[in-house]
Amino acid sequence: MSSDKDFLIEVREFFRDSREFLKLVPVTGKVGFSRKTALSSFKMDRWPVKIWGKKNFDDLGNLSSVERKRFLKKKLGEGTFCVILSEGLHFFSGVIEEARKKRVPLFETELSQRKCREEVKRFVNSLDVRQVKISAGLLQISGQGVLITGDSGIGKSESALELISRGYRFICDDVVLIQKKANNTLVGSAPPLSRNFMEIRGLGIINIKEIFGQKSVMKQTRIDLIIRLKKLQKKRKEHDRLGLKFPEDYNILGVKIPMINIPVAPGRNIATLIEVACKVHLLRKKGYLASQDIVRKLDRALSIQ
Repeated sequence: MSSDKDFLIEVREFFRDSREFLKLVPVTGKVGFSRKTALSSFKMDRWPVKIWGKKNFDDLGNLSSVERKRFLKKKLGEGTFCVILSEGLHFFSGVIEEARKKRVPLFETELSQRKCREEVKRFVNSLDVRQVKISAGLLQISGQGVLITGDSGIGKSESALELISRGYRFICDDVVLIQKKANNTLVGSAPPLSRNFMEIRGLGIINIKEIFGQKSVMKQTRIDLIIRLKKLQKKRKEHDRLGLKFPEDYNILGVKIPMINIPVAPGRNIATLIEVACKVHLLRKKGYLASQDIVRKLDRALSIQ
């Protein structure tokens, strides 16, 4: 995560991103999966993730029914994110029943208590480098999460607005919160305060959801492509006009994302260029490049002569 200690993670995200290496098996289904906490802001001895081992299990089994209820009421309080029972043990039915009432997620794992603690600690430590905020806009275009970057005033928001009017979906404007997931993919979302809002010069702040409807917005999307808008510099070397070069990669949190540079100049329809760039990228992923196609045709034409 970023240095913002108040950034929250949901149980469903914790489970999704750690289930493989923690070997987690949900006991209470998706009960409590919406619980949130700032894991990275807790010290090890105060973690809201409770990891129980054989001793905890035996102690619980030795309690009377009254003592057990009192114990569970304390351990399954509001501050508990989830409970993991290690060493291949299984929760008593009474614990499961109480957890469902309190809506506290229960998980079981075959890992030892020590190994489970180490893996959870590693996961929490990794959160410090798994989130970053960058200045950009984020849309979903043709099924791809597209990050639109560029200098201030270059037309990012205006282009995004035109793309939204064409039916593409809006995630955020100006500031994008990017998280690195366990499968090495990046997911972008809007900070809660600015979700659904966009700033347009001359219009001020507008609400995309209220103007274009619920289907025009998304909470988050995976980031597949970066479009960088650049002012056209006439004095610099000429841009690649045939498209023989592949998009360069842009590194975010150690993940390389393809990036396409689009020169901005008066008279160019930037929204259309972004839309076409996304479709070109989709074709590239399928193995088709128009530039190579025309080169092959040219080679064939020259070989006939």
